[in-house]
Amino acid sequence: MSKGSRFGMAFHQGLGFSSPLMKIPQTEAVFWPGCALLNLDGCVLKKTLAVLRRAEPDIQLACGCCGQPTVYLFPEKAEKRRVKLVRLLKKQGIKRIYTACPNCTLQLRELEGFEIIPVWPTLAAHIRPEDITAADGSFIWHDPCPTRKEPEQQKAARDLLDSCGCDCTEPEHTGCKTNCCGNFHMMAATDPEKSRKMRLNRLKEFPEDRIIVSSCEGCLGAFRGENRKTVHLLELLFGISESRGWGNRIKTTLK
Repeated sequence: MSKGSRFGMAFHQGLGFSSPLMKIPQTEAVFWPGCALLNLDGCVLKKTLAVLRRAEPDIQLACGCCGQPTVYLFPEKAEKRRVKLVRLLKKQGIKRIYTACPNCTLQLRELEGFEIIPVWPTLAAHIRPEDITAADGSFIWHDPCPTRKEPEQQKAARDLLDSCGCDCTEPEHTGCKTNCCGNFHMMAATDPEKSRKMRLNRLKEFPEDRIIVSSCEGCLGAFRGENRKTVHLLELLFGISESRGWGNRIKTTLK
């Protein structure tokens, strides 16, 4: 990893674990978008939360980092940050964490004492036609590789795609046979050459005239880096985010 990349990720993780940006409400159930999705317009997350409240009336938004980048890039700091996160979650009385990011799902499952629930089955069960602001265009679906062994998540994602009524196809390798975007376990930072080869190999299955849609903002960010158009599944459901970045994250966290 280059010095510049290391510095950037160190800053990202340090800021992500700072007290002002690690905002965990006092409640039993939280919606945990993860770092990447917190960069979207807050209205997308607000609409997601409204649907989740049909299953969990008291659920609130949690703005925090699961610590996965630290685990793979700065392992010497991982335990301290894990302890800080667990302490905060327990202090706030958290019992159930509804995750949107597949990497957060894997990372948070390693913590003891919490039920980790991917949001997609809950959204599929409770979304209504009037909730949906479907985006225009032709799409192709990408299953994130952390969901290869998660058939319930895969089915729920497809049910949500169907509810949009959009034109969406699937690549050759999909579902349990999906190919990686090249950034699993922070590979884009640790081995950028290998990461790009994997990413370009994956992109061969996506026609240029189709917008890539996925339930992983990390995957989509990797594809955008190769000048491909993307949309997150939450955007496809609740409206396209007008911008992405730390400004949105700070605004959502500190409001």
